[in-house]
Amino acid sequence: MKISAIFEITKESLYAAHFDGTERDEWSDFFDRMTDVEYLHGFFSENSADLKNGFYADQYGDISVEEAIEITLEEIEQLENQLLTLSRTGKESSDTLQTLFKPLNNDDYKQPSLQKNKATGAKRKSWLRIYAIRISANLFVVSGGAIKLTADMNERQHLLHELEKLEATKNFLREQGVLDEEDYEILTLNLWQ
Repeated sequence: MKISAIFEITKESLYAAHFDGTERDEWSDFFDRMTDVEYLHGFFSENSADLKNGFYADQYGDISVEEAIEITLEEIEQLENQLLTLSRTGKESSDTLQTLFKPLNNDDYKQPSLQKNKATGAKRKSWLRIYAIRISANLFVVSGGAIKLTADMNERQHLLHELEKLEATKNFLREQGVLDEEDYEILTLNLWQ
């Protein structure tokens, strides 16, 4: 898995990886899939056991595929708007992207260089996840996104794939010499062209 380019979503704030062999950058791919009713129907139908008996069973009970689609469509619009708003206002405010992105590992209290992060939908227990590498409080590179219906990412292949993309994005940034916000110029010179 190799990154072929990085695309700008919001200048100096939010970017997305584009992997070799894929048609779109990860931001566009994630939000297009999460608003595609046909894709969502297929996903929730294929993962109906996780939907009904998994991590969210206590919150939603005996939820139908159609109800899951409706919840996803409501939440995805909010998530996209929050990310875009914070990416713009975070340059002049204390409410940065870091307000929404949290460490991938819930027990990770430090902020190491190129930390793996996740952002979730607004509901208390949202199954929407967008994954990114944190460069600084308001500078993130999105590596992908998914619907997470299980407690552990290692339980499903599509989530393992997201972990691989996160690692590939982190490695790519490290190889380019981007370790923190001070290295941002390396990105603007080499990656966004």
